[in-house]
Amino acid sequence: MRKKGFTLIELLIVIIIISILSSIALPQYVATLEKARSAEAVINIFSVKSALDGYWYEHGFNLTGAILPIDGSQGSLNIDNPNAISNKLYSYRISGLGSAAEPRSYTVTATRTTNDETYIVMWVQEDNYTGKFYRSANLGGPVYSP
Repeated sequence: MRKKGFTLIELLIVIIIISILSSIALPQYVATLEKARSAEAVINIFSVKSALDGYWYEHGFNLTGAILPIDGSQGSLNIDNPNAISNKLYSYRISGLGSAAEPRSYTVTATRTTNDETYIVMWVQEDNYTGKFYRSANLGGPVYSP
């Protein structure tokens, strides 16, 4: 008479297969979560970019006075400060603002550091007409190299 059920070896093989599959899937899952979290940075960077472009046109093609607003004030850019958002994931900064004599150029950078990883999302405005969006390699994007 044959007994119904699984043998111990069959159960061990199933457990080993499940553990191998989960060890492959977990790092991909974490990477996908970070890519989704970078959407916050993309939205805020493009908000700052739009404000900088508006400022550039309104102030005679000059970006020297453009700054992110300080908490509680509007600042020279007519937007809310993305660094003042509660529960924000990224920290934002603007650098490389040119004067009226130069072509429009600046960099808006969002940085997130968690555990041992640093995630960077940035917009680099290269001149009056062109710019490029970058993500760090751990977010699956092209890395900025000046």
